[in-house]
Amino acid sequence: MKTVSILGCGWLGLEVGKTLYKKGFNVQASTTTNKKIQKLKKEGFTSFLIDTKKENNDLRDFLNCDILLICIPSRVDNFLEFLDKIYQDLKKTHIILISSTSIYPNENKDFDEDYHINKTNCGKKNVYEIEEFCKENFSKLTILRCAGLMGYDRFAAKYFHNKVVKDSNKKVNFVHKDDVVCAIEQVIKTSTFDTFNLCSKQHPTKKQLYSFQAKNKNIKILNFENTENYNNRIIIGNKITNKLNFSYKFDNPFTYFLV
Repeated sequence: MKTVSILGCGWLGLEVGKTLYKKGFNVQASTTTNKKIQKLKKEGFTSFLIDTKKENNDLRDFLNCDILLICIPSRVDNFLEFLDKIYQDLKKTHIILISSTSIYPNENKDFDEDYHINKTNCGKKNVYEIEEFCKENFSKLTILRCAGLMGYDRFAAKYFHNKVVKDSNKKVNFVHKDDVVCAIEQVIKTSTFDTFNLCSKQHPTKKQLYSFQAKNKNIKILNFENTENYNNRIIIGNKITNKLNFSYKFDNPFTYFLV
């Protein structure tokens, strides 16, 4: 039985844990709060209280795993310092880093994994630095760059209730949570070490998608404002489909409601 440790068992990490547990994996999950420990145990997981900002006494057991899924937001304090503290214990471990397509610059073009990113042209610098650290220190590394993560109770329009949507003609880059979970499963199954974008194929405008969601979910958006000076950064997510025979369940964000 393989052991997978999930660093950050939140909205995405919890779903990954449930899926892998059903597939026969031994799941070790971390949380930063005592009250969530029991919830994770009820799922059948071995749970750990781990805070990247503090010293942790149970890291050795948590890091004793075949696969480590790093599923904490890049904005978390001391992310790099925490990685620097643990990487020596993970030389033989398959590392799966949940990264972000925000690493790409905000430019009016299509971006795939062949685009050369450096510290001067990158989008979010902290995302770039985390990826670079992992590339330098983990030999068995998979990076999954997720577009805007959506699905179920998380949909874009709800964050604009009684608000104005600006740049309404700008195209969106989203990926459904279920597709990310399936991508992680496929990466583990094939033991693939590479970098992949995860993004639905269709890119409707904010106005097209948000107005559709608002109508279906009784959300009141005050107005849609368009501006002339905006960039349509389009994320291409088909490398994983070509290399790993992976299929997106949700090619179109309009279909996210159909589950």
